[in-house]
Amino acid sequence: MSEIRKNSKPKVDFSANPLDVFPSTPIDWGKSKEEIWAELEMKIDASKPVKVRVLISPWRKMAIAAAFTLLVGLTVAMQFYKKTIEVPAGQHSSILLPDNSKVRLNAQSILTYKPLLWIFSRKVSLEGEAFFEVNPGKKFEVTSTYGKTAVLGTSFNIYSRKNSYQVTCVTGKVRVTESRGDNEVVILPGQRALLNPTGDLDVQTGINTEQTILWLENKLSFTSVHLQLVFEEIGRQYDVVIQIPGDIENIYTGTFMRNSSVEQALDMVCKPFNLKFSQQSQDEYIITRNN
Repeated sequence: MSEIRKNSKPKVDFSANPLDVFPSTPIDWGKSKEEIWAELEMKIDASKPVKVRVLISPWRKMAIAAAFTLLVGLTVAMQFYKKTIEVPAGQHSSILLPDNSKVRLNAQSILTYKPLLWIFSRKVSLEGEAFFEVNPGKKFEVTSTYGKTAVLGTSFNIYSRKNSYQVTCVTGKVRVTESRGDNEVVILPGQRALLNPTGDLDVQTGINTEQTILWLENKLSFTSVHLQLVFEEIGRQYDVVIQIPGDIENIYTGTFMRNSSVEQALDMVCKPFNLKFSQQSQDEYIITRNN
């Protein structure tokens, strides 16, 4: 009796008739065994996955490269393109920022911002004096040489000239940081943050904000201001040069209209201190003491 092995795999005799090996495959009996095997091999090869290679035309490559270059250029332009508004002496100016926040610039003031980045960051740079009416939205930031002011939606006045830096809150709430970042204060309406001689910020309360922004109404108003600074402001508002003695230490308080002539303004300031002025040229005046 022959021995039967369990779990043995059936063997395929490739020398047998192809019909016995692939019973479901139609066979053309008119062909030889070799031809039938050749056809079967071709069918097996045809069933294998075919790798497809995608070719990009040179024109498409150029278009992709151009689009990438344009994107990089646009990013650089957004970062570095700035708009600067410079107001000369003797003039005032009013502008609207991209979010319709309003800025009114005093004479000899410079405002700079990046319009292409405004939707991401509301930041401006100011040197001089300006009154801001900020629309609510993302944080609004004003940087100057000696400090930084940040708000969400409010109105305030910034004075930043030479070593003087003052921020007066008219409505809302304002955060002021001095340039070193060591000192920060928050002020409310009727308060003023100002830089003291040591470089720190002090807060004054009970400020008459209406008087602070009288320059918006073309009025020059001074409260206990050093006389030298008063003459500097007159020169700035009338676009003239005013020479004064170096030993003048007087303090001035007063208000007058900017539509007065420069001679009228100088006369109002000089008389209380026994001073006089004389015109040296069309746009230059000199202040002297009466004998």
